[in-house]
Amino acid sequence: MRPMLLALPVLLAGLAGPVAAQTVEGRNEDVWTWSERVARGDWFHFASQVGDITVTEGSGDRVEVRAEKQLRRGRATDIGFMVARGRDGVTICAVYEETECDQDGIHGNWNSGWRNGRDRAGLHVTVRLPRGVKMHATSGNGDVSVSGATDEVIATSGNGKVRVNGSGGSVKATSGNGEVTIESARGPVDAHSGNGDVNVATSLGPVSATSGNGDIIVAMDALGDRENMQFTTGNGRIRLLLPSNYSAEVEASTGNGEIVSDFPITLTGRLSKSHLRGTIGRGGPRLKVVSGNGQIELRQVR
Repeated sequence: MRPMLLALPVLLAGLAGPVAAQTVEGRNEDVWTWSERVARGDWFHFASQVGDITVTEGSGDRVEVRAEKQLRRGRATDIGFMVARGRDGVTICAVYEETECDQDGIHGNWNSGWRNGRDRAGLHVTVRLPRGVKMHATSGNGDVSVSGATDEVIATSGNGKVRVNGSGGSVKATSGNGEVTIESARGPVDAHSGNGDVNVATSLGPVSATSGNGDIIVAMDALGDRENMQFTTGNGRIRLLLPSNYSAEVEASTGNGEIVSDFPITLTGRLSKSHLRGTIGRGGPRLKVVSGNGQIELRQVR
């Protein structure tokens, strides 16, 4: 079992405008289900204090949610659900204590949700997402997986793995403690882990990625925008696979390791095996790559 995090604020951006008054639903149900039409281009947010969240592609125009309570410990009444509707979409919060759920997520003292946490019910949530609906999934303590999304994705865990497979727009993926994996993305990517490897494969960058402790492996088939990119790890190697026609002003440094490149680089200043500054191709956007302890590789996609 993962160690529980004592506090994690969940911020859900994207919704605006007033929301309707809420009640807590599903307290007495072992399995809570919800289905409602969400328009293309709107956001659907699901925030939970605990438990895994799995999102897959749905059919039709209705978001379908199935939340199954894990009753090895605790009671079904430990967890309830609050639904907030705004002009730009819908937010659902799975909560232990009765609190407030709105376009900014779960309000109140997150620590209260963890009191006697070992004796409380757990949760596993599955979401079927229609085409064209933006998705934001957040768990305080659990894995988050999103596959088959056709628009923007935000996926966050305080303590667990985060995986996004497929997106039709930008992707933001973050874990406080766990691996972050993004595959088959078709837009800009921001990926971050406090403690874990970060792996990204996208057909269209740019990408930025950080890890407090872990390797960063990124592959980009093409770059749609000439934007700055930054990759940083406190402890681990960084391997970037970039388009063969890539151009940038590059700065790379490592506290312990070597820097290798498939790209010809016109160097600026002194040459060092652990630090370089220079120009790739025609120059232009800035590429910054930093490892506290590990090798840095700049490779061409072949």
